[in-house]
Amino acid sequence: MRRRGDEGSVIPLILGFFLIALIVVGGSVALGQAFVQQRELQDVCDGAAVAAAAGAADLDRADGTDGRSLRFAHAEQAVAAYLRRDPSRRGVRSTVRLSADRERIVLHCTQTRRLPLGSLVGRGTVEHRATSTARAAVFG
Repeated sequence: MRRRGDEGSVIPLILGFFLIALIVVGGSVALGQAFVQQRELQDVCDGAAVAAAAGAADLDRADGTDGRSLRFAHAEQAVAAYLRRDPSRRGVRSTVRLSADRERIVLHCTQTRRLPLGSLVGRGTVEHRATSTARAAVFG
């Protein structure tokens, strides 16, 4: 036997569950995209560090040195050239450091990217950070 006033009480419940499902799906998409963006930045940072180590060592040899140590200015130039090659690398900020023995480059990269559906979980953008190390080629 139905009581009066029970009609329509399922509709708010269904709408509530739909809203919760939408937030969960939106959050999953945003987190997945953030993970992919972080991996892309790590790949770019790794490539820039390797290019800097190889380019700086080659430039040192062209300068008449033995190529066993890196020079800071050459490393910075090589990183900047690597990041300029591809338009998708725009917005990547980098900081170059040389190790004490001047045989390794330590590169810190940061990039702020927009997250699709990120506003559903409270964040429209996220800042990614990556660090890469590359050793200079040792010439015999």
